[in-house]
Amino acid sequence: MAYKLDYEADHYCPVYERVICADLCYESLCGLKRDVKVSSIPELSEVKDIEAARQICKACEYSKL
Repeated sequence: MAYKLDYEADHYCPVYERVICADLCYESLCGLKRDVKVSSIPELSEVKDIEAARQICKACEYSKL
């Protein structure tokens, strides 16, 4: 039986390297996928390499909505 992801639950984010809430996950995903400006998500200012973060986010199971 495959594990089903809970998109509403807090979870570890490899971009931030900490547990984040579902709302921040979604907002960050939108920023990293260029749906909104990265600068509109204050938490993404913590990330030194946005291009590397885009690749990490793309590989994360939570980014496959």
